[in-house]
Amino acid sequence: MRISVPIKVIIEVSKDGLFSAFMPSNEYGFGLAGYGETEEEAIEDFYATVSETKELEEADGRVFPELQFKFEHAVGYAAPKTASPCVAEKPAKYDVEEQ
Repeated sequence: MRISVPIKVIIEVSKDGLFSAFMPSNEYGFGLAGYGETEEEAIEDFYATVSETKELEEADGRVFPELQFKFEHAVGYAAPKTASPCVAEKPAKYDVEEQ
C-alpha cells in the first residue's frame, strides 16, 4: 500500500537540549519516534524505528505501507545556537532497501 500524502513528523528540542522526531498521528496502528543529541541523530533514529516497525508488522503478517515523511519543527521550536540549519527541510522519503 502506497501513502501518497507525506506524513507529518514533528521535531522538538527539550529543555535539556535533546531532540525528538515523532509522528503525532497513530492512524496506521503504530507510532514512530526517534531521539538523539542532535536533530540529525533524532531523524536517523526515527528512520531506524521505521525499519524496525516494518519488520515487526511484516512478521505479524501485516502489510507495512510505503510512507513519505515531512519533517516540521514544533510550534515555538527554538534550536540551540549550535544547531545547523533545519535538516527537516531536506526531502524526506523513506524507501526500504531490499536485503
